[in-house]
Amino acid sequence: MCEEKKINEINETQLQVQNNLESSNEIKEREEVNQMNQNELSEENKQLKEKIAELENQLKEIQNAARIIKAAFENYKLDVDRQIRDATKSTALRIVKALIPILDDFKRAFKYYDSDKDLEKFKLGVEKIYEKLLKTLENEGLRIIDASGKFDPFNHEAFEKEERDDVEEYTILEVIEDGYTFNGQVVKPTKVRVAIKPRKKEENAVNDQQNT
Repeated sequence: MCEEKKINEINETQLQVQNNLESSNEIKEREEVNQMNQNELSEENKQLKEKIAELENQLKEIQNAARIIKAAFENYKLDVDRQIRDATKSTALRIVKALIPILDDFKRAFKYYDSDKDLEKFKLGVEKIYEKLLKTLENEGLRIIDASGKFDPFNHEAFEKEERDDVEEYTILEVIEDGYTFNGQVVKPTKVRVAIKPRKKEENAVNDQQNT
């Protein structure tokens, strides 16, 4: 009985040692897994920090590029404004230079009239000066609006209306003041007298229709 008891004690001791060994192995394995997980987390954390640093550098580069582009655009706008002002001054100066000889022509015409008193010659001289002035402005883009045919609200202004039954309604009867376009844009509509249908005849026609 004593031997059997000792054998049982030995077996129990072996089993306990084995269980302890297995527990130690499990703990060791868990520790190794935890260590691996920590290493992986540390590596991921390191990679994330590197990625954040890279993105921050890219953001700084983009911000610097945006500042450079904004400054270049502001300089471009200033250059364009300056070029427009210079072009406007240059155009105005060219027109003024072209008009100065016409002013001289007017002074010569007035001087000639003071000495000659010939109204017919003076009239012819002024007409030539007008033609010269018109030609000078046409060279700059000015055009007289055509006022033949029918009334056009985009180009004409109905300054006067006249009841007429011998012409088609809205026919232009007379140009009161010339209109002009400058480089295709209307700067002054032509003032005209236009024909409209006689209102009394229209009223009589309406009354006749109602009575019938």
